[in-house]
Amino acid sequence: MCQWLLIINSGSTSVKTRLFNVELQTIAFINADYGSDKGFVIEGQDIFKQVIYQVESKCSDIQGILENILSRWQQILDVDQMRHLLIGHRIVHGAGWFNQIMPVTDDLMHKLHKLNPYAPLHNPLNFLGITLASKFFLGIQQFAVFDTAFHRTIPNYAGLYALPEHLSEQIDFYRFGFHGISCQHSLLMASQMLNKKPSDLNLIILHLGGGASITAIRKGVSVDNSMGFSPTEGLMMATRSGDLDPMILITLQKSGYSVEQLEDIINHQSGLKGVCGEADMRNLLTRVMENESKAQLALDMFCYRVKKYIGAYYAILGEISALIFTGGIGVYAPLVRSQILQKLQPLGLCFDADANEKFSASNGDISESNSATRILIIHAEEEREIARQILAFKNQ
Repeated sequence: MCQWLLIINSGSTSVKTRLFNVELQTIAFINADYGSDKGFVIEGQDIFKQVIYQVESKCSDIQGILENILSRWQQILDVDQMRHLLIGHRIVHGAGWFNQIMPVTDDLMHKLHKLNPYAPLHNPLNFLGITLASKFFLGIQQFAVFDTAFHRTIPNYAGLYALPEHLSEQIDFYRFGFHGISCQHSLLMASQMLNKKPSDLNLIILHLGGGASITAIRKGVSVDNSMGFSPTEGLMMATRSGDLDPMILITLQKSGYSVEQLEDIINHQSGLKGVCGEADMRNLLTRVMENESKAQLALDMFCYRVKKYIGAYYAILGEISALIFTGGIGVYAPLVRSQILQKLQPLGLCFDADANEKFSASNGDISESNSATRILIIHAEEEREIARQILAFKNQ
């Protein structure tokens, strides 16, 4: 009988792991931030509320960090507890193969390995997380929960690319959409906050973090997402270019750039980093407050693209129940929210500037009382959503 759920969320700049009980209460957590070239930090709290903290000035590779974290979990959980343990993983790209939670099998791992090139900042790390967890927790059942699964409802007229059909015979070129786990959590939380059934909600969800996307939800179902075949499409992000004229890459290739160099440019050297040399929004905002022009330009570009997508998705949905900010930037950067929300009153989006600045740690509403559409801030608890899906799968 399941009593504990260990959730592993391996990202491009961090690893988040949380242990839940069957009531979805957090029992312990261990997180690692390795996004800086100055080293990494591991912090958390064990089941006895003892603080875990480690700082290394020399940056380890992701495998070393994952092994460090999983070794700690091995020490925290005794043999008896492990017999009642299930492990869940966030998998970013599931392509058209996976539209729901899946138990980890050899066949699933074989398919996941094929998808590594399509989400190069994430899927290889997700794959590594499963592989290492199998070694540290031998015989424990594991589950894969996919960011793309929530978006399998996107209709063909929104999901297909205008390319010759034969090009998709070997590789399925389709706009799969991402951040689906975060969207599912936001949908459930919005349902509670607005006291409406999910199927009664039209939402625009802004997941703004190192990776950023916008999702249009009609009657509780995803109908569009700004990311596409890969997480590189759509908004300008920390190091990813977002929407890009494809002729730019062709022109660069003709100028002598290799495919590997182009992939590195659009995934690792572009976005905020490409414009002002800074990928971390926290540091960028500090430079904005110091009136640094390149940082201000990067912020303006980021907010402009978000606002443009809001307008597009409003046109698609016709009316919306709420605009939701989630993700690290969406929750913790009031200046970004404020700049995005300026002049959106014609769409019924009126925000309370004081509420926006004073927003606390819990989920909340920053819209004015007369706003036709609610403006919500919801923490992106992807680990909790993964645990919820595992329990639902086991209980069906």
